[in-house]
Amino acid sequence: MKALLATFLAATMSVPALADGGNPPMPQDARQTSPVPAASSFDRAAWLADYERIKLGLAEGYANLDWQVERRGLSLKRADQQIRAMLHAATTDAQAMLVLTKLIEMFRDPHLQFQSGPPPGSARLVPTMSSVSASPGRCRDIDEPRAATRLPYARSPGWKAVAGAPFPAGMVGTTGFLRIPSFDEERYAPACDTFGEADPHARRLAARAALNTLLIERIAKLEASGMTRLVIDLSGNGGGSEWSTELAGLLAGGKLERFAPRRVAPACDRRGVWSGEKVCSPYAGAASIETLNGQGRWIGPLALITDGDTASAAEEFVTWLRDNGRAQVVGERTFGAGCGYIDGGTAVALQAAPVHLMMPNCSRYTRDGLNEVEGLLPDVMIDWQRSTPEAAIHAVSEAFDR
Repeated sequence: MKALLATFLAATMSVPALADGGNPPMPQDARQTSPVPAASSFDRAAWLADYERIKLGLAEGYANLDWQVERRGLSLKRADQQIRAMLHAATTDAQAMLVLTKLIEMFRDPHLQFQSGPPPGSARLVPTMSSVSASPGRCRDIDEPRAATRLPYARSPGWKAVAGAPFPAGMVGTTGFLRIPSFDEERYAPACDTFGEADPHARRLAARAALNTLLIERIAKLEASGMTRLVIDLSGNGGGSEWSTELAGLLAGGKLERFAPRRVAPACDRRGVWSGEKVCSPYAGAASIETLNGQGRWIGPLALITDGDTASAAEEFVTWLRDNGRAQVVGERTFGAGCGYIDGGTAVALQAAPVHLMMPNCSRYTRDGLNEVEGLLPDVMIDWQRSTPEAAIHAVSEAFDR
């Protein structure tokens, strides 16, 4: 993204940030991946048409748009005026792409992002439909350094390693620590590659089953080492898939309940939201309850470790277990990615550049009515960067004593 912005800023026009007055400043690290359009004759009308397509797509298919207005105070009307003015001032494709990138950066939502090429075939296109080819997933391995925790508890004098990557585990006294670095099955290449010739969805499910078996074996090893309470380290876990829900069930007995993700399916034309009009909800129907039957693989005391990079499906994992009184949370506020792409999410395909905009098509709310995009606060707060091994162990102990 930095190289992309450098190319943009090398253009002849400097594109200003959106002005204050309800809209917060743009983040410097936007986490976007859009390509710089190739130099060509500039077609402002095409970019303005893409902007209208994006506005309609956000109104129809972006799950957190109303939350951005109501909770963060974003002024869509003011943003619309400024984006239009900047597009009318643009003279190159690079400048126009930067303007649209600034719009998306305004929302500070990691699931809302420009990506190269056509949308994936699984995404629902808004505001118009077209056919595209699906891109198969690829196995990518989590190496030993990536799997290992950066947190200080593993440097405690009493630390005894029990197992290594991909799910490092160890003991401090009778407290077992088990790290899950990702909830993306395809990040674990050994398991994923075993089923490499299968359909991508079937491969993911098969890899998930193999990884579940490995995690159960890790828990058994910790129990054999004398574990009486378990800590799951989710630091740096940026999410993945609904596998996180399945693993939450392994760590509980009985039935778990939580608010089901609210999916986008508005019953009205919502384009008026850009002019400040009151429009219908972006969601389909009223909030409902989702249930999960616990498998009871570990039903003893449980704590979860989070940091500022714990996100998306990892936040869902936290909500499942904490909302049901199953676990205490230790660490830092989570990233706040929230719900992402159910059944492929929603997307807007641009016409002026080989780019599409991916949008989260769901929102997840906690028992207390908090949208996960706000980030989840821990029960016991600790600054991991300043923490010592002793402070980390004390924080964990404090969580278990609550």
